[in-house]
Amino acid sequence: MRPELEQLGFVVVVLSKDSVADAARAKQRDGLGFVVLSDPELVAIRSYGLEHHRAVEFSTAPFSLFGIPLAMYTGRRTMAVPTTLLIDEDGVVRWIDQADDYRLRGDASRVLGAIAAAFPPRG
Repeated sequence: MRPELEQLGFVVVVLSKDSVADAARAKQRDGLGFVVLSDPELVAIRSYGLEHHRAVEFSTAPFSLFGIPLAMYTGRRTMAVPTTLLIDEDGVVRWIDQADDYRLRGDASRVLGAIAAAFPPRG
């Protein structure tokens, strides 16, 4: 889908909560040909309202109670909700697609339809 978007004049950018090093490794590992921005402090993620809290996070450190191995509750884990944003050259969000299920990703036909509606050809 990236070639179609670039042909229309769009720049594809991925925003990740991973560290710079982890984001770079993922980009290389997955052969991603677009810009990957690292946001480990969640500044941009929070500003766009893309923060999601997993209900529970447990440590993997060994801990036992009466000889029974247990994991310790360490609080909530924050992650970014997979979201597709169409942002114009002035930084205005023109369209947003966000699934209720964080495992789902945006559909190419929906994105291209949204582009046609939000950015009609100038003529």
